[in-house]
Amino acid sequence: MAELTGQALGAYRCPKCGTVTSGDRKFCSECGKELDIECPECGATWRYMYNYTFCPSCGAKVKKKLF
Repeated sequence: MAELTGQALGAYRCPKCGTVTSGDRKFCSECGKELDIECPECGATWRYMYNYTFCPSCGAKVKKKLF
């Protein structure tokens, strides 16, 4: 699985519950929301906050996850 840069970020808020979380976490420690989005085609991952419509690694359309 390819990983894009930006995975080791500073603190930011969980998109579901708003809890401040660290860039090294894969899930929110308060509500359990997954903090990464994975490309269905190539497997690249990035943080939800980048809000990409297309995968920056392969260009595949990314389906948005609902909370």
